[in-house]
Amino acid sequence: MAACGSDFTVVVTEPGDVWSWGEGGAGQLGLNTLEDQLLPKRVAGHEVFGARMVMVSAGDEHSAGVTADGTLLTWGRGSDGQLGHGDREDRLMPEGISRELFGGQPVLMVSCGLGHTMVLAVGGLWTCGKGQFGKLGHGDEIDKMVLTQVAAERFEGSAQIVMVAAGGMHSVAVGSEGGVWTWGFGLGLGLGPDRHVPTLLPGEAFAGCKVVMVAAGGFHTVVVTIKGVLWAWGCNHKGQLGIAGPETCQIEPARVGAEDMFGGSPVHMVACGFKHTLIVTKEGALWTCGEGNGALGLNDINNEWLPTRVEVQHFGDAKIVSAAGGNCHSAAVTEHGGLYTWDLGQDAAAAPSAGLGHDGMHTKLVPTRVAPHLLQGMRVGRCHRLPPLHALAFAMGTHVRLGSAAPTAVFARGSSRRSRRLEGKAPAADTSLDCAYATLPRELVQRVVEACASWPEGQTGELEGVVRLLGGLMMDKVSQ
Repeated sequence: MAACGSDFTVVVTEPGDVWSWGEGGAGQLGLNTLEDQLLPKRVAGHEVFGARMVMVSAGDEHSAGVTADGTLLTWGRGSDGQLGHGDREDRLMPEGISRELFGGQPVLMVSCGLGHTMVLAVGGLWTCGKGQFGKLGHGDEIDKMVLTQVAAERFEGSAQIVMVAAGGMHSVAVGSEGGVWTWGFGLGLGLGPDRHVPTLLPGEAFAGCKVVMVAAGGFHTVVVTIKGVLWAWGCNHKGQLGIAGPETCQIEPARVGAEDMFGGSPVHMVACGFKHTLIVTKEGALWTCGEGNGALGLNDINNEWLPTRVEVQHFGDAKIVSAAGGNCHSAAVTEHGGLYTWDLGQDAAAAPSAGLGHDGMHTKLVPTRVAPHLLQGMRVGRCHRLPPLHALAFAMGTHVRLGSAAPTAVFARGSSRRSRRLEGKAPAADTSLDCAYATLPRELVQRVVEACASWPEGQTGELEGVVRLLGGLMMDKVSQ
């Protein structure tokens, strides 16, 4: 996956390593330096984190990540307490936070906003950092230096929170039943006073449909329902909501477009920049709206009031599985793990503040691939289908009829076991057949091969909204 901060980018590659580049003046790159970085540099991997990284989040000037074993690490600007280490000190390298803080339970996801951080762990939600507007959810506007649990009764006691999003001036959470809570700056709850505690939006707000994913920008919020319908509210001064009504604020959730808005394809994933929005559909198309400045990938610097499709040829005709937005730059990841970035940029003599990761080239008004060799050839993201030939080999090692001649089965997660046939739990193959899978229906072989996928370890992979954020929307989860 890719995460865009204010003027920097952080990604997780398939092996679970973290890479970063862009503006580094607060240590937000995690590279033990305050220098900006024009090109991607490896932060660390399993050898430092103790487990493979599953996800990362990038805020204004700080970053955070969650490993496969549920460990939380934070780094970058700490002046508002947003790193959760009990002080206001910056951290130039990723530093872990004790699991004891979360009652010994693993962390599931993290979201970094403007001076604050939200952490979802088994058992509840914790926040820290700047308390302005009440965006920490503790009933006041006091800064918190240590991650502090938001009282369960704030969510009416019975809801299990399954996804969170930290915006610029507000916070949002989604419950397991599909309800949406929001707090902080008042937009989305009417133009009344700020909310210092989580407030549940009315059930009819989304036509009674369950919400499965949420994203938050500077002053706007966007959600995706289980039916693939997009709803948005908040500031629309640059068109970031994708709805009619230029330069107005939408104080209640409004549906974005009719059924044919995105070519008739359901929305599966959404991301927010500070004043722009990126939408990924089930068919793998990317649509953008909001403030131009090159962040929309439409080969101009115009604002777009309605979602506009980014031309597929910019991605080599590949499907998009996830996207991310920063202040003025954006990123997208393809189903094959290719990373594309774009923004108005600066001239070549200026600092690489946008963090596009291109060798000596700053201005990119259309999505441009970060050269694979700059990431040592690694695919970006932890959710991928295996290449067809690898998938067939994997399937033959794990499917009795497909792989009856295979002595071992190697799994996408890196583990291995003896085949069922050699354990005496499956019948031996008919040796008169040249190839076992040749006798099976083509449709069955195709379905088995398509089900072969790499998938991140840990309980994070059980949360639908987070899985979509990670780029797992193009496949069904494989039982592992």
